[in-house]
Amino acid sequence: MNFRRFVAALCGIVGLAAMPQAAQAQSDSFRIEANSTHTTELTICNPEVRVVLSGDGDTDLDFVIRNSRGDIVHSDYGLTDQSSATLYRRSGVECENFELRTTNLGNVWNLLDISLEDIRTDSGNPVDTDSYRVNANATHRLDLNICNPQVRITVRGDSDTDLDFVIRDSRGQIVHSDYDLTDRTSATLYRRNGVECESFELTTTNLGDVYNLYTVQLEDVVRDRAAPAVQARGSGDGNNRDITIQNRTGETIMYLYWSNVAASNWGEDRLGSGVLANRQDWNVTVDDGSGACRFDFMARLPNGREIERRNVNVCAVWTVQFN
Repeated sequence: MNFRRFVAALCGIVGLAAMPQAAQAQSDSFRIEANSTHTTELTICNPEVRVVLSGDGDTDLDFVIRNSRGDIVHSDYGLTDQSSATLYRRSGVECENFELRTTNLGNVWNLLDISLEDIRTDSGNPVDTDSYRVNANATHRLDLNICNPQVRITVRGDSDTDLDFVIRDSRGQIVHSDYDLTDRTSATLYRRNGVECESFELTTTNLGDVYNLYTVQLEDVVRDRAAPAVQARGSGDGNNRDITIQNRTGETIMYLYWSNVAASNWGEDRLGSGVLANRQDWNVTVDDGSGACRFDFMARLPNGREIERRNVNVCAVWTVQFN
């Protein structure tokens, strides 16, 4: 039996604990041998952390997660190698260790990706974190839709290269720039008065000769007075409609649609001005306020090919994968 330790804290995309207060998306990969069980320790240092488990598709994996008291807080014995869950750190402790046991039911090894994303910090503010790849000696642009008066943005690279950053508001004015010799930066973005949301553009330039996988974290500092402390579910029926959309097509998803199975059309592109790169995951709530649980999904690739996933029960599944 293999035993590995995985810590959800500061230190790049993958690393050891340093500052439990910082919210960060982290990922790591483990090889699960054929017909064997692998144990990984997850150290959770923020109140709520989302864990996403993604195998390579070759075999069926079963998952069990226990908290520090040995209680099972998540189990998945489905016929796939995908799963996800939200882990809640026990109150009154700085960090809590959870144990993930992964059993490979196949006759070949499976490469398991584990991603940890902080949902809520100790400050009580919700956070949104995602990862992007900027190629060597290249520039990557990302649209940030800011819908609260003040939002803190924190960007961290994987430490392999130097990254430069420029952020422009909706008028094209530079509101933040960072040309130092690191791949990290942070700033507070102020939404323009009189608008519901404002679009900012983050331009990231990689000055190195290898790619850099960087994370962007957005944390609400000041919320609108009318906004609830926690975003309410549209349907208000208590069902969890949080899912992870996974791109495993080998190509970039340019457009993504979903709609209630009873709807007559797809509606708007859910990615807006963004895209979903290959191997990228998107954590999202699928809720149109009608109380429906079953939705149809459709992804469109650069060559125009469309991939559909029909009649998905978002109240019962954790992931929707396009491959």
